[in-house]
Amino acid sequence: MKKFAIALASAALAAVPAASMQSQPPSQSARQPQTERGTVIFYDQTNYNGRSNEIDSATRIFHWDYNIRSIAIHPGDRWQICARRRFDGCIVLDRSVPDATMVGITASIGSVRPAPEGAARQDNQ
Repeated sequence: MKKFAIALASAALAAVPAASMQSQPPSQSARQPQTERGTVIFYDQTNYNGRSNEIDSATRIFHWDYNIRSIAIHPGDRWQICARRRFDGCIVLDRSVPDATMVGITASIGSVRPAPEGAARQDNQ
């Protein structure tokens, strides 16, 4: 089973203001991720550093040899990030996250896709 805490994710999303997830003072600089519409990029280090894996379509079975530490999402896009394969145990992210633990992701995920219309921020299908 993937080490991913969906229950914590909804609490973390509610507890962390969007402004604190989006920007930091230059002294604590998290570089701003460069993304294209329709893509999500996973990084193996916080603040969009390290190895990256770019996804541009639904991936029912996601495997990457590294733990996910930050996630870059193009402004205006929404992605469903799921704890398990085949889109089970999901949250919806609509912004980049410099530290994936802020939304409950502590290791790897099982699947990912653009968020379906009407998908709520937390979706445990």
